[in-house]
Amino acid sequence: MAMRKPDYDIFDLATYLVASARDCVEEPLIYGPLRMLEGVNKIIVMGEGDPSFHDDFLSKMRARVTTDVLKVMSDREEFKKALDDLLLEFAAESRRRAVGKRRTNSS
Repeated sequence: MAMRKPDYDIFDLATYLVASARDCVEEPLIYGPLRMLEGVNKIIVMGEGDPSFHDDFLSKMRARVTTDVLKVMSDREEFKKALDDLLLEFAAESRRRAVGKRRTNSS
């Protein structure tokens, strides 16, 4: 089965981030986190199109990231809570991976 070409490539992601950095200078502060989550979404999409770049955890988080981005428009407190929850999940996954690496390296 042929893999589809990702919707984004690394250049597109870099361009998006540079343009976002520039836009954040003059946009309301709340747009910074919004743009960062969109960058994460683009990374996830890239991984889904390239098996060497794929990450199961990120793929599972894609729907959450996409949904949480929309909260910024309607309820900033919910958006902040969603960011806190996402951070906790990413931290737990990071910890899980670090423990796995230590076990592998000590074997």
